[in-house]
Amino acid sequence: MYNLVPLIVILVSLAVILFIVARKFPQVANLDVNNLPEEKVSQKKKELLGKRFAAKAKKTKEVWFNRLAPLKKLWGQFQLKFRIYVGKVERLWHHEQTLKNKEKEKITPVTEEATEAKEQKVNKLIQEAEDNFKIGSLDKAEELFIAAIKVDDKSTPAYRGLGDTYLAKNAPEEARETYRFLLQLEPDDDSTLVKLAAIAEGQGDLEEAIQYLQQAVAVIGSLSPRFYHLAELLLKVGQGNTAKEAILEALELEPKNPKYLDLLIETAIICGDKTLAVEGYNSLRLVNAENQKLEDFKDRIGKI
Repeated sequence: MYNLVPLIVILVSLAVILFIVARKFPQVANLDVNNLPEEKVSQKKKELLGKRFAAKAKKTKEVWFNRLAPLKKLWGQFQLKFRIYVGKVERLWHHEQTLKNKEKEKITPVTEEATEAKEQKVNKLIQEAEDNFKIGSLDKAEELFIAAIKVDDKSTPAYRGLGDTYLAKNAPEEARETYRFLLQLEPDDDSTLVKLAAIAEGQGDLEEAIQYLQQAVAVIGSLSPRFYHLAELLLKVGQGNTAKEAILEALELEPKNPKYLDLLIETAIICGDKTLAVEGYNSLRLVNAENQKLEDFKDRIGKI
């Protein structure tokens, strides 16, 4: 009898436990684990890690973009140099072909008729190229000028037209190389020297621009605008005394030009030449008494 009592107590306890579990089971089954404190902390950590990773990836992308930017620039420079190199190779090839043709001519003399036919062909190609240049068909003009050079590699009009075409196409390096080759054929071509000066100045090489302009005025010294521009460039590189000589040459050709007198006064003040500054001031006052810079010039001259 006493052995049954513990058994009965155990059975009753199990029954009570099963009853409680049965009542709470639906709540346990519907429990949202995402709302548990531990799970919330875990999800928050994942979100923070994800944001940190995205930020780091963005920063890494920006760093590599900045590092690759110079390489992109170098690639552009390489492309330009390659184009120039190809042009040089092509001209070298034409030069070699010319030498070979000359050797052939020694063996087989060129007739007068053949020379005339060649000249007519070159002139026709140049004329077509110039016509295309005028209407803005620059690629076609370039093609025709090169074709003319292939027929006659000493045709200065063809080289001049090709250089002008490259300038119009905003290809200053190709224009520079073409004009330089043209100078080998015509060393005293002042217009080509001026164009080379303009290209150098556009690229910030003022010293080279000055050299070409000095050569140009040495060839033809009767164009005052060239002396004026030369004086401007010389002042920019700190060569005041040489600039003074250049602007005086311009005034020798156009004594009453207000713009030239203005630059003469400015140059004289920079050089500390009070006598010349006063002379320039008096000349400018006679030519243009209403010039608004006269009063300023007068004060500055008085401080020399």
